[in-house]
Amino acid sequence: MFERLLYISCAQPDVAARTVYDIIRVSHNRNSEFDVTGALLFLDGYFVQVLEGEPFRVQERFEIITADPRHHDVQLRSASRVSTRLFSDQWMALRLRNEIDSRRFEEINYHPGLPAEHFDAATVLRFVQSCCADSQQQPT
Repeated sequence: MFERLLYISCAQPDVAARTVYDIIRVSHNRNSEFDVTGALLFLDGYFVQVLEGEPFRVQERFEIITADPRHHDVQLRSASRVSTRLFSDQWMALRLRNEIDSRRFEEINYHPGLPAEHFDAATVLRFVQSCCADSQQQPT
């Protein structure tokens, strides 16, 4: 069994694409070492991230993530035990807003931060999955 965790957080105002690329570079190294997979979206100043792996390792990574000063207001939207991974071949897939087909946003009537009162965890998870599944990441 694996643990799948989904959270959304607000990036500090000075966080830009360069910072996100640095985060991913470190994530790839750490996640490959601990067999953690997942995806990270950086949208309109918010991080949307899915982590998957051995429960202890996912919780360990999440504790480190929540302490990171590059973001705040970390909202754990779901944590569940699952038998399969959604991102089994990705140490950490990354998509920035300009890399995601605009139809993905229209499909869910997107609002920045994906507020819980409008977007349940299952919808956000499907959204992350669809953003990462687009084989041709074309700005729209």
